[in-house]
Amino acid sequence: MKKSALFILFCLIISFANAQIAYRMTLLSNWNNLNLNKVDSINIWNDLAGYYDSLTHKEYIIAGSTDSIYFFDITIPTQIKLLDVEYGSVKNVINRDYEIYQHYVYCVADQNRSSMQIFDLKYLPDSVHKVYEDSSLAINTHSIFIEAKSKRLYMYSNKYAFWVNGNSKESAMDIISLENPEKPVFLAKLMVPNRANGEAAFRWVHEGHVRNDTGYLSCGTSGLYIYDLRDLNNQQIIGSIVNYPGSGYNHSSWLNKNGKYIMFTDENMNLPVKIFDISIIQAPRLESTFISNTWATPHNAYWYGDFAVVSHYQDGVFIWNIADTKKPFLAAYYDTYPQNAVNDYTKNFAGCWGVWPYLPSGNIIASDRTNGIFVLKADSGLLNTQEIKQNIKANIYPNPSNEEINIAIETNYNDAFKIQILNLQGQIVKEFTPEFKSNYLYTENISDLKNGLYIIAIIGTKNILKQKFWKQ
Repeated sequence: MKKSALFILFCLIISFANAQIAYRMTLLSNWNNLNLNKVDSINIWNDLAGYYDSLTHKEYIIAGSTDSIYFFDITIPTQIKLLDVEYGSVKNVINRDYEIYQHYVYCVADQNRSSMQIFDLKYLPDSVHKVYEDSSLAINTHSIFIEAKSKRLYMYSNKYAFWVNGNSKESAMDIISLENPEKPVFLAKLMVPNRANGEAAFRWVHEGHVRNDTGYLSCGTSGLYIYDLRDLNNQQIIGSIVNYPGSGYNHSSWLNKNGKYIMFTDENMNLPVKIFDISIIQAPRLESTFISNTWATPHNAYWYGDFAVVSHYQDGVFIWNIADTKKPFLAAYYDTYPQNAVNDYTKNFAGCWGVWPYLPSGNIIASDRTNGIFVLKADSGLLNTQEIKQNIKANIYPNPSNEEINIAIETNYNDAFKIQILNLQGQIVKEFTPEFKSNYLYTENISDLKNGLYIIAIIGTKNILKQKFWKQ
């Protein structure tokens, strides 16, 4: 076990390949394909994103491997279902990034002259449709962010198709219009200021978070810059966090709900997650820092209510209670990467790359570079999660019938059902055994029933569906 002694007091051992440590978090399912091409001996998977279809109430994962983009249905979270695999523009890519806008997913990668792709998700779970692939806006984009309110796509650390001797022209960040989601249009480049010596304040933006046309831009070793981007012809730096305890490679940031606090990571070993008070945006103030273990490397951190959900590379997924921003404390964790030994962090960027906590079900999805795709659930009540609306649909056929009926139950959640046949007086005349599970087809002999009209009751833990059928 590699966790600290304090954590071990609270751990729960569960099984996934080898023994793993978890505290107040449960593995619902895991999907992997070890036959996929590895880069640098350990890298199969990279980032992921979650997508919720509000019309069908289904939940999906879009995840990247070294060669392709994978689309999974996790509406039944204990059963990850692979729906489609789309070639991701280029192969042997360590880093891919995704953003959802309306019913589209925008996909980029930062190696091997990768172009941007757009896939339409509205036909899921049946199919995924590629509606755009082009390199005119950028090649080898490191990451992207979409602010739906302003219909803007922000592309970080761009390169263009003007290659000379193996190199290309670079842009720290480009702003793209999504007025037409299938036809992105260039709006402007980020205006990078110069220092007193004439050098640029930073070369590129690694990742960014944008709210109300204010950009919170992580610029690697140059720190974090806050931009007013309302008028793209008059961009203004309105704040910065450049000299702070535990500074290194400023990687990515996220705001809390009211925008008064920002949380960010530095992608270096033994540099903790930071929370700053930015209520006075020109004078950010450090609130606290926290990290899973000494020499670990926090990667991506997301603000979820009163919690921070963080991918900690070698240590997996950690959840911190940050209701009091000055006193964060551990709430839960799940180790996706048990391969490293006690206090062994020599494989600096191995383990959990991406995590996403914003699906309506409250399930947390994560990607581990070696061990694949995870669906996790925090203990009941821990995150005060929004409960997804649960639906049952049933198809009963043939109707009318004289000997057998088939019952197909479709749900957007995992449950067990009791099925009863009632007469019109509400009396049970037949009961199916054993209990039925979601999304299966069942056949029942009804030749012993008298001819007439009946009601089939499909009874779940929270829902009851009743439908009529004729026996003739």
